[in-house]
Amino acid sequence: MSHPGSRPRKYLVATGAALAATLALTGCSGGKDKSADKPGPPPPPPSEQPEESQTAAPGSVALKSSTGLKKPVTYDDKVTVAVSNIRYVRNKAKGPGEVTGKQLTIFTLTFTNGSSRPLDLNKVKVIARYGPKRAQASPTSYADLNDFYGTVAAGKKKAASYAFDLPATGYKSVVLGVNFDAKHKTAVFAGALRH
Repeated sequence: MSHPGSRPRKYLVATGAALAATLALTGCSGGKDKSADKPGPPPPPPSEQPEESQTAAPGSVALKSSTGLKKPVTYDDKVTVAVSNIRYVRNKAKGPGEVTGKQLTIFTLTFTNGSSRPLDLNKVKVIARYGPKRAQASPTSYADLNDFYGTVAAGKKKAASYAFDLPATGYKSVVLGVNFDAKHKTAVFAGALRH
């Protein structure tokens, strides 16, 4: 017995059989060009962005910070992480995902590789917390700021900037955590910011 709006069963079976035959014939074509199976040349490496562009934040203003946010963290293998600059900017961009008028806090971090091996920065994770309840600040984008990526050769340094939606009302107590691999403990910077 058929219900209003339903198709009779024999049409569903016929449709299913036709679909199966079409798929079987499509998969059996043997006239495939063998050169299509050969991989092409690898893609070019990413272009290196100048460090000035990676950390540039047009219109930003420097913030003063307490000693705890300025003190570098140096590990036993002579790798050092430092907060080298802290700024704020009022976002004026008007585009997808942009919150015009929002104040952003920008932390520039510098890794100095004093070890004898290259330092992998592909897994850097930066978390900012603020205020007495240690609320987590939301990471955001601004201008051409880029995260860390790639490696730092022995004896070299690399900087990158991270922007957060960290309100000025939370500046009395700021904690920045920087994790970059399983061998090193999280670098923690804590202190206060002021205009």
